[in-house]
Amino acid sequence: MGHFPLPFEYFSVEDATHAVEERGRMLSMEDTCGFFLCQHGSINVSLDDKTFHIQQGDVYFYTPSMFVCLLDYSNDLEGIAVKCDIEFVLPMLEQTVRGGNVLAIREKPCISLRPEQQRNLEDLANLAHEHYQHLIEESRHFSSASEVLQHLVMSLAKSLFYELIYDYAQNQSLMPQVHDAKDRIFQTFLVSLFSNYKREREVSFYAAEQCLSSRYFSSVIKEKSGHSALQWIIQMVISSARQQLKSTDSSIKEIASDFNFPSQSFFGKYFKQYVGMSPKEYRHQERNNR
Repeated sequence: MGHFPLPFEYFSVEDATHAVEERGRMLSMEDTCGFFLCQHGSINVSLDDKTFHIQQGDVYFYTPSMFVCLLDYSNDLEGIAVKCDIEFVLPMLEQTVRGGNVLAIREKPCISLRPEQQRNLEDLANLAHEHYQHLIEESRHFSSASEVLQHLVMSLAKSLFYELIYDYAQNQSLMPQVHDAKDRIFQTFLVSLFSNYKREREVSFYAAEQCLSSRYFSSVIKEKSGHSALQWIIQMVISSARQQLKSTDSSIKEIASDFNFPSQSFFGKYFKQYVGMSPKEYRHQERNNR
């Protein structure tokens, strides 16, 4: 976007498929996060074997490594869709709610807004989008005014996401955060995990990134999230692998390679250890259940 690359993008419902990698009716949010506000109509989506009915006034959040299956939607579906870098949202989330709530949002991705909440969110989103479009036009010509406009767009986008976090906290009764050095460790771990879980499965890698011992690092992650660092890593790997096995035509060998396993056999043993069946058995079971 010219001189002003921004960590987020806005999409209409019609253009939303450009924000993600489309595999048939399966949408992969492997490297981005964001939300969809349903303004009219409805849509049914499936996430990790759970089905969500999203209708007017509902907000759906997605985080990296999530695969969402679009089941069906009404012809009058309208809404606001935004995708962004995890580095943009996570600091705001970590400043306001406890680290473990990142996992809560992942497990409970939908909330229903009251009419006044929806209006507030729409007003902020429309204002941010209006200035965002203006910035795109102005980015061809660098000027002090366009630089100010960039900061304005960033501020409006942050206000939009703080409003979303506030609405989610009210809906789900999230606990407030008292920010300290350990929160920063957990936040940095999540950002790295979302980027590296396909290549790095050892706790020592993530601990070394922050110049910490694996033992101390693991104790901090457990304290802040209720889950150990290894549990976070395993969950990310297994959740993503399950979705690829269930929703893509990639061979098991290709999936093993994608997750940087030394061999298909090694991947099979890892998967069976945590799922209770081999990748082949899991794929067969899931496709028979369709």
